[in-house]
Parts: sequence; structure tokens; C-alpha cells
Amino acid sequence: MKRVAARQSGMTLIEILVAMCILAILSVLGYKAFSALLISRERLMETSASWVDLARMFRRIETDLDALPVPDGRERPPASLRLQDDAGTQRLMLSVFSPSRPDGKDVLVYQAGAGLSWSSLRVPGERFDLLGAEYRIRWQVLLDDGRRVAVWPDGSDNEARALEMRIDGPAIGAVTRLWSLP
Repeated sequence: MKRVAARQSGMTLIEILVAMCILAILSVLGYKAFSALLISRERLMETSASWVDLARMFRRIETDLDALPVPDGRERPPASLRLQDDAGTQRLMLSVFSPSRPDGKDVLVYQAGAGLSWSSLRVPGERFDLLGAEYRIRWQVLLDDGRRVAVWPDGSDNEARALEMRIDGPAIGAVTRLWSLP
């Protein structure tokens, strides 16, 4: 009788090496994709944080501009808006009505150039940073005759109709915001 040789089952060394190479390639590709995903997520979080900072800063300015009196005959101290430009550093000063001060007046100062800071008579000697030095800010006042000026009052008879703010930042690019003045 003839004996039938039993066939061994299992994988050869070549098959194991091919399987390990395929697994190594898939692992490297998966790592690169995951790493790119983490980098994209980090950039998205930085951009999102920049936009949140801008929204908060815009809201602060909007609140302060709302404190300017509307010329409708109500009894309020006279308010004013002044814009000064000193060699690249601008100061926007708002004289507003403030019920929290005994004399009813407050002066709010926004200092712009490399970054933006805010100060008030309510908190003497304190300056609060609203945007960091990586942001470049420029103010302009839009007049009745359509001109934009970087200093207000400018000595003309024109009325200030709007306030323009231009912001250049690393994560956001250039953003321009307009506020109509009372």
C-alpha cells in the first residue's frame, strides 16, 4: 500500500513577510493621515479662537459706541468722538454718558497700532488688551462728503457719519468693520 504524504497546513515564511510589509505600509499611511488631521484641527482651533476674540472686541466697541448720545433732545452731557494719530499709533477717544460715575461722564480710550487696548476713567491706570500685537489696526472716520480721515475732528465743517476699523491678522487676514455714528 502506498502511503499518502500528509500535507502540512500553515503559512510559509514568504507569506508572513508579505503580510507584515502590507501591515507596515498601512500603518505608516494611517499615522500620516492621523497626524495631518491633528494639525488641521489645531489650525482650525487657532482660527476659531481668533474669530471669537474679534467678536468680543467688536461687541465691546459696539457697546461703547451705543453709549454715545443720540441727538434727540434728551438730557445728557455732550459726548464726543476724537481720533488722534501719533506716528502709527492711533487713539480713539469717546466721551460718553456713564451712570456709574458721579459726574455722569466717562472717557473711553482705544489705543491701536500693533494690537488694541482699552482704558476707561472707571478703572484709572488700567489698560486692558483686547487684541495682541500680531494684529494691525487702523481707524478712520467717514465724513458727510465721502472722505475718510485718520484724524478727527479735522477742522472741516463735515459731520462724522461712520467709524471704520480695519484689522490685519495672521489667522484672519484683513477684516473691515463699519459702525454708523449717531
